Amino acid sequence: MALFRKRSKTTGGSTPLESKVLEQAEPAPQDPVDRVNKAAVEEVGSERVESAELNKPEGIFVSVVIPVYNSMPYLTELLNSLELQDLDKSLYEVIAVNDGSTDFGGEILDVYAKRNANFTVVHQENSGWPGKPRNVGTAMAKGEYVFYADSDDTLGTEALRRMRDFALKHDVDVLAPKLVPVGGRVIRTSLFASTQVDVPLESIFATLMPQKLIRRQMILDNDLRFAEEKVRLEDGMVLAGCYLHAKRVSVLADYEYYYIRERGDGNNISAQPFEPVGYVESMTHISNTIRNNTVDDPELGRRLIAGLFKRKGLKFFVGERFLKYRDARAKMWISAFGPYVQEFLAERTDEVLSDHDAAKSLAIIAGDHEELKRLAKLDDQVAVRPELVKSVNKSDRLELHLVAPKIGPSPRAIYLDERDSERRLEFPVKHLGGEKYLAQISFADLSSASLAITDAHVKFDHAETRRIRVPSEVKDLVFAGARVYRTVNGLLSIDLRKSKFV
Repeated sequence: MALFRKRSKTTGGSTPLESKVLEQAEPAPQDPVDRVNKAAVEEVGSERVESAELNKPEGIFVSVVIPVYNSMPYLTELLNSLELQDLDKSLYEVIAVNDGSTDFGGEILDVYAKRNANFTVVHQENSGWPGKPRNVGTAMAKGEYVFYADSDDTLGTEALRRMRDFALKHDVDVLAPKLVPVGGRVIRTSLFASTQVDVPLESIFATLMPQKLIRRQMILDNDLRFAEEKVRLEDGMVLAGCYLHAKRVSVLADYEYYYIRERGDGNNISAQPFEPVGYVESMTHISNTIRNNTVDDPELGRRLIAGLFKRKGLKFFVGERFLKYRDARAKMWISAFGPYVQEFLAERTDEVLSDHDAAKSLAIIAGDHEELKRLAKLDDQVAVRPELVKSVNKSDRLELHLVAPKIGPSPRAIYLDERDSERRLEFPVKHLGGEKYLAQISFADLSSASLAITDAHVKFDHAETRRIRVPSEVKDLVFAGARVYRTVNGLLSIDLRKSKFV
């Protein structure tokens, strides 16, 4: 299969990406009296780049690249977390590109660069988007890997060392460290439930945010550049290329590596309004990247594109969000997405989307606003968690009787995930008709696995896993030292610590 492209060996000299980006870098004028950083000035082509030190140490493992624009007071927290990393300073560098900040963030950067030989600061005129600063930083980077951080987030003090150890041990091309949301930020955390050396593409595509450790030469060899104009999903365009060119993509979940923030001032780029046509153009770019790199496995490509559409496209047609749109706004989204769905998902839609999502897709193609409103009113039902009706102790197995709404995705399996470990057992689910399902959990499998406390999840076709809800009237079941019980949050767990199955 030719899905993954072989990684080229590192060669000397500037790549086309390095030359092109460095030619574009234009530092802001500097007053030698007012500026704190008395850094050396390095000539790069026809441009001047301010640097805390011209001769960087050899053997740099990772270059942390940070686009900075009006990020105070959060910026100091990030810089402190980088300054306090327990990785030897000769093994990492920090490249902060000040994109014309109008607060005093530029001066703060200069202070840190003055006292840290491995910190470099670039001052440039405002480009209006993170893409150009990231490209400038990537072109300057000397590390074997690049890590993209945002200026309002922070890293755990052991993050770089732990990522380095893992990446070297497993020869990783892209490493997704565990992200921890703070300040009310909402992200998909299920991906970081456990460490995975080899993550399936269908799983890793759930995160297109740039906070990843990425092999720099792979970026350069494939000319993976961030869009520099104001476009949505510009980081997703690059990450999709990285995933598809990588020989190994991993998730590292053994530590709180990166704290990703929802800013109290509402200035996260993700909080800015969407423009439908431009947004769909970005999705089309990502989808074409997927299709062009899965020519030997087109079914994988279809599943990846369908997953992208479910996460990044259908969210605009869900429930109250869609129903609250004014008619003109709703029709703008329908019109923008119609050609996209027609091109990428018009055929055999039910093979890659749930029945409910497939119905929405057909309505988008048809431009049927009324049908989309009808379907949106049903979304609350679709999102209902499966529910435990009763648990039954049989001679050789535990039976879990469940109900799940007919309109929603169909349950396919039960996961028992052990708390505080990466171990998981999977058991099939049988459809009994209507909303009724049955999971049979073998005592022999439970005994051989020797699990402790487990949380029960349902696996679906074409949907994320969901915890199982337990109504208050459903009684706990105790048998052979095991306990099937309702947690304080009303969810299903099984305590196997004292179990003794014969």
